[in-house]
Amino acid sequence: MYPQPYPFGGAQNLGGQSQGMGRSPIKKIYKTCMKNRNQHVQLMLMDGAAYTGFIEYVDQQNVYFAIPYVENQQENRNSEAQYDVRGYQIYRCMFPLHAVAGVNGAY
Repeated sequence: MYPQPYPFGGAQNLGGQSQGMGRSPIKKIYKTCMKNRNQHVQLMLMDGAAYTGFIEYVDQQNVYFAIPYVENQQENRNSEAQYDVRGYQIYRCMFPLHAVAGVNGAY
């Protein structure tokens, strides 16, 4: 997360960094999360878990995530399935930035 001294001495920009190849993966995830704030996304973690919700806030260490949960109750008035939304809740989670594997914003 913090700049590390270049292990080989000399210049740090040897061609790869100008194309984005030398960027820290945490910095890339941070920028992706910042770009997708307040949007409906799927957040994938390093352990394989995936959560669908909204990125509320991002700092240098954590991603603050909100997962809406809607309580549906099915009513059988007709042959068609009708739903009556009784209410909703928002579950708020905090994930360490280094545990985030990716963000899909196509939701």
